[in-house]
Amino acid sequence: MGSEGGPSSRLSLLLLSLPGLAAVAALLFTWLQVSQTSKELRISEEGQITNRFNAAIGNLGSGSIDVRLGGIYALERIMNDSPRDQATVVSVLSAYVRRHAPIPIAAPMADISAAMNVLVRRRPESDQGLELDLSRTDLRGWKPAHPYEEGAIHLQGTIFTGADLSDAQLGGADLSEANLEKANLSRADLSGATLTGAVFEEAQLRDTGFTGADLTDAVVCSWVIRCPDLTGSRFAGADLTRAGFVGADLRKATMCSEVFLAPVGGTKEAEAGRMCATLRGVQLSDAKLSEVDLARADLSGADLTDADLSKADLTDANLTGAILTGTKLSGATLKGARGLPPSLR
Repeated sequence: MGSEGGPSSRLSLLLLSLPGLAAVAALLFTWLQVSQTSKELRISEEGQITNRFNAAIGNLGSGSIDVRLGGIYALERIMNDSPRDQATVVSVLSAYVRRHAPIPIAAPMADISAAMNVLVRRRPESDQGLELDLSRTDLRGWKPAHPYEEGAIHLQGTIFTGADLSDAQLGGADLSEANLEKANLSRADLSGATLTGAVFEEAQLRDTGFTGADLTDAVVCSWVIRCPDLTGSRFAGADLTRAGFVGADLRKATMCSEVFLAPVGGTKEAEAGRMCATLRGVQLSDAKLSEVDLARADLSGADLTDADLSKADLTDANLTGAILTGTKLSGATLKGARGLPPSLR
């Protein structure tokens, strides 16, 4: 009689294992087929996206605005379907805006507004480090399609050097770290906008609305940056923590509460004067305000903690209730200033 480990036993074990080996082989074969099918599907999808992209680019060159609009929205669909292609789409659309809306032209056409709306509602995290370049573009009066939806306007880090954004409606926009050098923002609405770290070197800021905006670390002017004209700019509720206003004339920067009506010549007309409170209650902690002209400014209730007001002109300024902890006032002109504690007079 043969031993338990003899040839016949091993043969029996091998025969018993064949169905299992066959199943494993079948699974391996199926996996290879699925992998090959998936690979072919990816190649097919990439080919479709390439074809869609080429068709959309072709539409952008059409003489018909309807066809151009179709191309713009086709690119947005590609960007949403294939996030890895977003940087390419953003480059194409920003180049389209720069080419078709250069300084100076008429007000933006429908296709420019459409391209801008696609750009601002993209997901910036898919930009792969790409900088959105809209320098020297004419975007006068541009109004995003959904300006009041939270997080609807993504323009952080955008290059707006020399762009015309006068009368643009950018309330609530994210413009953090944006380069607004020499940009025209006259009468633009930036209320509630995030402008942290933004640079406004030589920008035009007449009658610009910064109500409730976050200007933390923003550089409006400094020793090397020429100060913009801030006549009529409104900073009600703005956060100017560590913002740079060195040498700025902020007497003209106001936060007006209302335009009130009064009978003039027997009829109700808007009175020429306005009820204004200049920088009242504004957050200016750590702000760089050396040599700033704040003569007769109303800074009552403002937070000036650790602000640098050295050599500033505060003649007849109202500082009643202002927080002056750590405020630097060396060399400042304080004649007639109200609200100063005895230790700072």
